[in-house]
Amino acid sequence: MQTEGAPYRKSTGIKGSFDAVVIGSGMGGLSAASLLAQNGRRVLVLEQHNVIGGLTQSYTRNGYRWTVGLHYIGEVGSPATATWKLFDKVTGGGIRWAPLPAIYNRMMIGGRRYDIPAGAAPYAAALKDYFPREAAAIDRYLDLVRNVSSASAGYFAQKALPQSRAEEVYDRICGSFHEHSDRLTIDVLSELTTDPELIAVICANWGDYSLEPTKSSFAMHCMLVKHYLNGGHYPVGGGAAFARSIVPIVEGAGGLVLHSAEVAEIIVSQGRTTGVRLTSGEVFACPLVISNAGVHNTFGRLLSAQARTASGLDRAVSQVVESYAVVGVNIGFNRSASELGFDGANIWAHPSNDFEANLEAHRRDFEAPFPWTFATFPSAKDPSWDDDFPGKATVEMYGYTDFRHFETWSATRWMRRGDDYLALKDRIRERLLDDLFRNVPAARSALDYVEVSTPLSYETFVKRERGGFMGIEASPQRFRQTWLRATTPIDGLYLSGQDVSTDGIIGALVGGVLASSAILGRDLMRDIRTPT
Repeated sequence: MQTEGAPYRKSTGIKGSFDAVVIGSGMGGLSAASLLAQNGRRVLVLEQHNVIGGLTQSYTRNGYRWTVGLHYIGEVGSPATATWKLFDKVTGGGIRWAPLPAIYNRMMIGGRRYDIPAGAAPYAAALKDYFPREAAAIDRYLDLVRNVSSASAGYFAQKALPQSRAEEVYDRICGSFHEHSDRLTIDVLSELTTDPELIAVICANWGDYSLEPTKSSFAMHCMLVKHYLNGGHYPVGGGAAFARSIVPIVEGAGGLVLHSAEVAEIIVSQGRTTGVRLTSGEVFACPLVISNAGVHNTFGRLLSAQARTASGLDRAVSQVVESYAVVGVNIGFNRSASELGFDGANIWAHPSNDFEANLEAHRRDFEAPFPWTFATFPSAKDPSWDDDFPGKATVEMYGYTDFRHFETWSATRWMRRGDDYLALKDRIRERLLDDLFRNVPAARSALDYVEVSTPLSYETFVKRERGGFMGIEASPQRFRQTWLRATTPIDGLYLSGQDVSTDGIIGALVGGVLASSAILGRDLMRDIRTPT
């Protein structure tokens, strides 16, 4: 398996000195490392897996390539957008973006198909075509999406400030945002319309922001809708393009990116970070540590009980909950995407428009339909694919599930979970393939290779507690946690990644920018968006 960086070797250890240690090489870790490197800092990145990239990583097997957790990105269609500028800055201009087709999402609700086009006006027109009696509600809804998204700027800006300064300005710059973040998505939508099918269609991709409409913050819903309002893009070359672009920036500034280097503890002495201890036993001293491991890992696993209690972080972390778990299949076909009719549009499929009933049925019984499935077609989205893998195509597909269905095997080791677990994976394989072939029946005859993942895969390879696919739940309570910020009560310890910001790749990227801003004492978000 190819990767950037270098392997950690216990026999030689880590040589040299560095200005900062970054734990985790996902988007939040790599973006922070890149920005610090571009500002003259020598950064050591430590990744526990044997591949750099976190959930942006790609891997190749049996002549196919899949990306683990990056499937489409919004707001990168123009160099004028803030998101394009952020990615361009952290990658040194190393990413080329390929647009998804005009119909970029396809929502299947109980077998009924709704095509979602790129562009605010086409989206509004499509919804009104599907729901002509709801035209006024649709207009009010899209106005709210724009207004709520605009109100979020101050909320995220204060996350890079020192705690004392943030407290001084918090109410003034966050008040309008909290008017919407405090409300549930379903409550606001139910005030606009009584049509459950319309609500289901506009919330059908709630898997993108981690929480169903009855529990999610309406502000999170609006930010996600705004993010994709002009459609989606895909990085040419897949998710591995990020590590290929960022790692040389870190190394070029005298930094080091190591994989197979698991951190066991962030060492704290008298309220200050002094370095990290690896599972190998090696202690590496450094006064500045950035954790991209997520708040539950950072405060629950990587800090000693004494450090957690002294800082109050043990109480704080109990206020947030890890996001949902998934089962998945990575699929290879021995014909090209064009031959199979794959057009690049994602497919979100739900058994019915009663999302709560779907969820409750599956939580009670694993054999009940998955509450949603998501199928995405990287070989149809990546213009470089046919050059690299001629005559082949891939699909990445996921289904929502509940970790409790997998607790029986939670204490077992990878590749040693037993025959009953393997039998379960076989059932998952057949169920997801059946769901896929209902929507793309021509692909069945070209099926060549299938690999199954479960929540335990995410526990093993990305250290996600209970197999959480994203970060912490995007509930109203999450957005009221003032401690979810780049700085921590422990001197020298900073947080990066999606838990600092919002769930998803963009949230992780913004988390990296916020962490770097806090360390450098500059508003890098403003500097990047409006360069002098």
